[in-house]
Amino acid sequence: MRNLLFTLHKYTGLTVGLLLAISGLTGSLLVFHDALDEQLSPELVTHGEQRAPLSTVIANAKSATGKTAQRIDLSRQPGSPHTLRFPKNAEAAGPLQVSVSPYSGEVLAVRDWGHYPMTWIYRLHYTLLAGANGKILVGILGLCLLGFCLTGVVLWWPTGKRKGKWKRNLTVKRGAGSYRLHFDLHQVTGIYLLPALLVIAFSGVSLVFAKQVSAVVGTILPLDERPVPHSAPSTQPPLSPDDAMALAQSRFPDATLQRLYLPQTPTDSYRVAFTLPDDAWQDYGANNVWLDQYSGAQLALWQIDQLAAGSQFMTWQFPLHNGDALGMPGRLLVLITGLTPLLFFITGGYLWWTKRQLKRRAAKRRTP
Repeated sequence: MRNLLFTLHKYTGLTVGLLLAISGLTGSLLVFHDALDEQLSPELVTHGEQRAPLSTVIANAKSATGKTAQRIDLSRQPGSPHTLRFPKNAEAAGPLQVSVSPYSGEVLAVRDWGHYPMTWIYRLHYTLLAGANGKILVGILGLCLLGFCLTGVVLWWPTGKRKGKWKRNLTVKRGAGSYRLHFDLHQVTGIYLLPALLVIAFSGVSLVFAKQVSAVVGTILPLDERPVPHSAPSTQPPLSPDDAMALAQSRFPDATLQRLYLPQTPTDSYRVAFTLPDDAWQDYGANNVWLDQYSGAQLALWQIDQLAAGSQFMTWQFPLHNGDALGMPGRLLVLITGLTPLLFFITGGYLWWTKRQLKRRAAKRRTP
């Protein structure tokens, strides 16, 4: 069995290792995607004392695009822009995004998602730039990474002549040659970062195959159905986005409001995504409240700590995947872990190539 697992581990790694390395490297970059985007596009950063009304921000963005905004991601920190999302252009990979100064209301950038650097990296990470088929392939890569973790533990475990020699399997021996160095780096890095690799792999699979994973989770834990409420028909004029945000803030005074989904039809509702002080993450905005677009009445609430266990489990997957669930330490851990598939591919490839060359030389010596 051990030989079979070794063969699977080796040749699967040689086959998909480079793609996993690409996925890992891009994932590391995406840990701080907003900050990197602002570094790459410094025109997005503005400062001021008073904030412009959201109605002004939305109107200016609409004037720049000629389209109706679908949602607005609020400025994540002082200086950062509001980002509005509009329906995608015909040839674009994703929605049209407009960055607007939260202070002056000035339009700072109009960009197609997926075509500027950080979102291009996101596409590469999530789909390998291959659309729906690429997304499925990325999910399969996640399953492969889970397999590498499990087979790696079995292969690492001290048995036979190595039984009980834990120190040898937990340290990198210096001065023992290049082959031993690559071998130790491969197994020691893998075992120390095993928990992080397992979490990132499983959460990645759950994001790609969300329906399938939810179905499995639902056989073990209860799941809540996500609400889709509608506003009651009314002759009253709709509430302004500022009024909707003010109502949401009044209902959750300690919350940080992060996104506003705008009604697109007369029966749509406002949806406000927010983070509460006790949430484990900072940027996710997993809690949602739906408001009638005319009366402002609360139509539904999706509050994480009030959900069924299965729904809470599924909600955790995205912030675990990008490290937001554990704050800055979590982000740094995900960043470092994202570099390891490249390390595994290099060290594993070196071990395979070295053994292959040795076998070839041995075969030549045996040949008369």
